[in-house]
Amino acid sequence: MIFFKRIFLALILVLLVQCGVYYYIDQVMLTTTANFHISEDNSPQSITPAEGEQVFYSYDKKFAAKVGNDQVSIYNMEDKSKEPQNIDLGSYKPSFFEWMPDRNLAILALYGKNPKTKEYEVYIRQYNPLMPDNKTETELKDVPNDSKVVDVAYSTATNVVYMKLQVAEDKFRIYRTDANYDTRRISVQAEKIGRIAVFADKDIFLYDNLKSGEVYMFDGGNGSWRVISPPGRFRLVGVENENIFIAKYDKKDNNAVLATYQGKLGIGFEKTLAYEKPEDFSNITLDKIQKL
Repeated sequence: MIFFKRIFLALILVLLVQCGVYYYIDQVMLTTTANFHISEDNSPQSITPAEGEQVFYSYDKKFAAKVGNDQVSIYNMEDKSKEPQNIDLGSYKPSFFEWMPDRNLAILALYGKNPKTKEYEVYIRQYNPLMPDNKTETELKDVPNDSKVVDVAYSTATNVVYMKLQVAEDKFRIYRTDANYDTRRISVQAEKIGRIAVFADKDIFLYDNLKSGEVYMFDGGNGSWRVISPPGRFRLVGVENENIFIAKYDKKDNNAVLATYQGKLGIGFEKTLAYEKPEDFSNITLDKIQKL
């Protein structure tokens, strides 16, 4: 009888020890592992801009550009030991910077007075961080003093670039350059231009006239143009895969959007959204309004 009691007590002791071990593994070891954040060191560190600066990341996050009032610095996000490349701007200042959506190539617009001739000049430049010394730029001719490029639309397949040059308050010009660096001013049917866009694989340029409420198409191949928006007052939102997105706005306020439309050249437009209350134009984005 005493023998069986000893065996029973031994079994109880073994079970207690096993339970203690399992509890330690579950509550201490596994809990510690679950709470410890494990991450691969392949995500880019963010670049913190100073006051008055902006940071732009390339499409694959391999490069970052910090743009200030008179300096543009390029950071290699894959090799943090490398010093940033400071782009030689000379005596000019940047007015526009943007990475291409499909490659590590940037579009940079500069403005200022030539230190030798004292003439006011505006340039559009391509910047390749893999070949920083290969400077490719073209000048916009016959530009007024204090004008500057404030927006750019580029066709990635045709290498055509359209530039929106601000010459005064609410007054703009459009310039175009191509792969041969043939840069010229384009005659457009508007001065108060809102947004600009171009097809990715065709030299078809789009812009809107905020004064008349019309959206235009310009064919860079033959120079033809026409109004493409329906009756009413419209603004251009953007393009994607040759789909054109426009917004109908209130007659008294071009920022008060009443409805959005989607369409194609030669087909027309179809309403995609109607708002119960006017929506601010700054909130209208392609991913919110495009028809699935």
